[in-house]
Amino acid sequence: MTTAAPESAPHPRGCSPEPTPPSTSGAEALRTEARAAGLISAEAMLDLTLAFHPAVTDDDTKLATDLERLTTLAGTGDYPYYADIAHFMAGLPLPSASTAQWLTDEATVRARWRHLVQARRDR
Repeated sequence: MTTAAPESAPHPRGCSPEPTPPSTSGAEALRTEARAAGLISAEAMLDLTLAFHPAVTDDDTKLATDLERLTTLAGTGDYPYYADIAHFMAGLPLPSASTAQWLTDEATVRARWRHLVQARRDR
């Protein structure tokens, strides 16, 4: 029986085991495809995914751009919790009360998302 080391396992397109910034051109291509297909959920997930890296690296400028996109999508009534999660990951307060109904209390949800960022920083 053989086992593969996680370091040698293939990674999904655009993913890396190291905290490297996502490709801007690749992200824009995916955003264009999602919009053309009318998949708001895919665009929201992309923006949430993109917000992870600046949360890890404390890139406030990039994070502000990602938060703005997520907040705009949330303003349409679609996926408002994604903007909340991005704020939680970055350790930032919410700009207004959340409309999300979490399965546990908001503080627990916030702590779990923040822990993901902290764990990545500690790698």
